[in-house]
Parts: sequence; structure tokens; C-alpha cells
Amino acid sequence: MNPRITLALVAYRQSTFIDAAVRSALAQACEPIEILLSDDASPDDTHARMLALAAEYTGPHQVVVRRNPRNLGIGAHYNEVMQAARGELVVLMAGDDISLPHRVARNAQAWDDSGGRADLIASDVVDMSYDGVDQGTTTVDDLAKWATVQDWARRRPYIIGAAHAVTRRLFEQFGPVAVDVTHEDQVDTLRAMCRGGALTIAEPLLRYRRGGISGGLQQFTAAEFVLRGQRQNDTHVALHRQWLVDARLAGCLDLVEQATRREHDRELFIQALLRAPDLAARLRVTGSAHGVDLSWRLRKLVYWQWPAIAASVRRLQVRSKQLRRG
Repeated sequence: MNPRITLALVAYRQSTFIDAAVRSALAQACEPIEILLSDDASPDDTHARMLALAAEYTGPHQVVVRRNPRNLGIGAHYNEVMQAARGELVVLMAGDDISLPHRVARNAQAWDDSGGRADLIASDVVDMSYDGVDQGTTTVDDLAKWATVQDWARRRPYIIGAAHAVTRRLFEQFGPVAVDVTHEDQVDTLRAMCRGGALTIAEPLLRYRRGGISGGLQQFTAAEFVLRGQRQNDTHVALHRQWLVDARLAGCLDLVEQATRREHDRELFIQALLRAPDLAARLRVTGSAHGVDLSWRLRKLVYWQWPAIAASVRRLQVRSKQLRRG
């Protein structure tokens, strides 16, 4: 019989952490579930380690190991996992995080308590440093306060995508996300508001590893800083595009378009600015983006025209944040 819950672990190039992540999935104390271990064509031994741990497992859960034939990226990998999952509720985790033993059980209980209505379940996390030291709890918003799309339009809730669960029916109703989407949790949140709603479990159920991005920022050259900015901007534009596609399908396009227009216009302006080949072209872009505040446009022009200065400011911000954390 097909289990009603899938715990899906998605990984790419996480050989250092994958053993602990997989073991935390296999150690779930709950009803029999499907544990889906999915590797996005990692060039290291991430997939081999998944296979080895699955072969050793003798517990009650059904373990499936899969691997994409080529690297697909976050959005397309998410689509593959949601299509492969057999459970009605899919609990998601990354290959460098650690699920607490009762995580699936608590998600199942919360889902049952909602009468199976909720399409998305969020939870708090234990912040974990890159080297595995716990650093306190990060709480997320109570999604019960977002009952409608109108609530979402007034203020988008804060959740941590690495610690959420989503129903397979929601994915089937809206279809796959665009392949350039990386913030699938933000896509799922709006989708859930349009359908069965969402809820939050107000306790940490995942040890969430903070990656090496902040530390790496201290070593970025100006060119690398610009490349990172382009990638981030592209993902933001893709997210906005997906929101509008889903809102049209759900019949609330005008509301979502109005709520996100200012932010969307800014992201499109930054995209055009970053794609401009020289200062003259950037000045033309800055002068023509009339839907965006002029002073904000000028600040971004300076920021991206002289990225070495921007990168230095960012490094100071990172160091200051690290010092505050102790």
C-alpha cells in the first residue's frame, strides 16, 4: 500500500553532510512513510552515500533513491520530486539539514487536526552553523493568520522553505513551477492561500544549516559580486512571474498583480540595469524606468556601476553581523 506521507530529501553536492541528513530521515518515529532520497546529478559521491545508507536500512519505512540523469537546478528538481512522491503530504528537507525524530509525526498530527484541509505546513527551525553548532531557534509567522489571498496581499508571511510540507494535490492543481524558480516555498505559500490554506507548527522540527554564502561574501571580487547579484535578481523575477501565472489560474490576478507591482517593477529595473553593457546604457535604463522611484533608481545605478564599492560595503555588513552573533 502507498504510504500517505512522503519525506523527500533533495540534495546536490552535499557529500559532507548527506550521511547525517539521511540518517535523520530514516530515524523518523512515526507511521510508516515513504522516504524519497533525490540527488540532482551531483558530481561528488552524494548519490552513492544515499544508496549505501538505504541499503543498510531495515526499519518500517519505504526508502526510494533516485537521481536525475543531469543537473536540473532547484525548480526542475522540485518538480521531479513532487511527481515522484507517492504520499498525499510531502515533507521536504535539504541534504545538509537534519530533521528531528518527531518531525513527520508532528506534521501528520497538524495535518490531521486540520481535517486534511491545509495545503502547506510550516514550522520553526533550530539555527545551525555551517559546522553543525546549534545557535538558537528561528520562529516563523503563524500562517493561520493568513486565511485568504487578501491577507497575503497585505503582507507576505515569513517562512523557511527548508522546513515546510506541502500536499501533492496542490502541486497537481497548479502544475510544475517554472524551471528557473528557486523559491518554491514562496510559490507554495501563495498557492496554498488560493486553495486549502496553511498553518504553522510553533516549534522547531528541523536543524537548519546556514550555508557558506555569508562567509564566501568576504572573498568575492567585484565581478563575482555582480554575477551573484544577477543570479539573485533572476530568481526574484522568476518568482514574480510564477506568482502571476498561479494567480491567473486561481482567479485573483488583479489582486496579486497590484500587491506585487512595486517590487516587481524594481526587480525588472535591476535586471535591465545588470544586463546593460556600459554606463551609457545604464543611464538610459535609469532614465526610462518611470514606474520606479527616481532616488531609488539612482542609488541602484551607483551600486551596480561601481560594484567594488558595493562589495566592500557588503563585506562590512557581514562582518558586523558575525560580530553581533558572537
